[in-house]
Amino acid sequence: MIKSIPAVWDETRVLPDSRIGELSIFARRKGTRWMLAVMSAGGSKSIQVPLAFLGDGTYQASLVRDHKDNDAAVVVENSTARCGDTLPVELRGGGGFVGRFIKP
Repeated sequence: MIKSIPAVWDETRVLPDSRIGELSIFARRKGTRWMLAVMSAGGSKSIQVPLAFLGDGTYQASLVRDHKDNDAAVVVENSTARCGDTLPVELRGGGGFVGRFIKP
């Protein structure tokens, strides 16, 4: 996942619910590929991220989440996503999330 992150982007969006010093949620686009990043400070959080930044159609989603019981581990999931979806993200204290959305 990390190796697939571009160094140069076509677009960056800071998403709602971002709060300086508490929670950073942003989406970045290169061509038709989107990356979503969430970084948290403080305690654990449960958030809902609207995927309104995605274009029309269905995207293949690769999601890297905090492991709920192990600070040193992550959980990788593959699914599909659409523009109207909302993505639930559970964050450990000081945790994060990365999602990659590719149009097939």
